[in-house]
Amino acid sequence: MEKSYKAVTLKDIIRETGLSNGAFYHYFSNKQELFKEVVSSHLFRLSRRVYEHSPKGSLWEFLQDTLEEMKKVQSELQKFVAIRGRMNFLSFMFEAFRQFPEAQNKVREMQKMEFALWTRVIDRAKASGEIRGELPTELIVHIFMYVPDGIYMDFLVDLNQEKYEIGPKRLWEGIYKMLEA
Repeated sequence: MEKSYKAVTLKDIIRETGLSNGAFYHYFSNKQELFKEVVSSHLFRLSRRVYEHSPKGSLWEFLQDTLEEMKKVQSELQKFVAIRGRMNFLSFMFEAFRQFPEAQNKVREMQKMEFALWTRVIDRAKASGEIRGELPTELIVHIFMYVPDGIYMDFLVDLNQEKYEIGPKRLWEGIYKMLEA
């Protein structure tokens, strides 16, 4: 996460982890296999966790639950960053796509799962009268889905941690208030 995939050598990895060559090769056959495991663990497991919970209540409750889960994931990533220095998650993600073309398919699957979940929540909120129904569900879903991505891009530009931490909450709650019936 500190360097690019290409810049890190197997020797660097073994030195930093404190593993012997034999111990490393017991678990992984090469650097690419290790990177694939890191991608699977960080990019997919943590990202998927945010939207795995099943919405039981209102849109408002779903937003609050999702924000809470995002905060937990952020906290896990922060622990890693605090130990190793600044993490460039976007570079990490693009490197994953370069090294493993199948990673893009996994991201697409996760986006479909996220879209379906948001669609169910928005449709239920419309049906119950929680939010107004004149905007197409797909439009509302995309607005909610793309807010965290935009905030993350903004964070990469100006590194304002506070804006990154409170941005999704402030914007999602603002969008909700505009949609509220």
